[in-house]
Amino acid sequence: MSSSTKDKGKKYCKWFWDETLGGEYDTWGTSTYFMEIVEVGHDLYVTRQIEVYANGNVLFYDGSHFADNYGMLCDKRLEQEDLREFGITQAEFEQVWNTRRPMNR
Repeated sequence: MSSSTKDKGKKYCKWFWDETLGGEYDTWGTSTYFMEIVEVGHDLYVTRQIEVYANGNVLFYDGSHFADNYGMLCDKRLEQEDLREFGITQAEFEQVWNTRRPMNR
């Protein structure tokens, strides 16, 4: 990402994942993902991610903690449609980021 690339600011989204992680984490249950996304040119990059599981477990990922034994910061290509359909406010994202205690930090 070059500094000359136009950065259109941050966007936020959340969605419910109705499948479990499987394996030894199957008992965690389903999850809700919260993502902070930066739009650079036509590409969308996840910069912060929160995963809140049905059993209460919480995971945080960002540039300083990209991956661990539980998972990693999203590296899937996101589309503008994802932002339109699942968009939330910055305040909603920050409220979860600032009040939840991640078990992977």
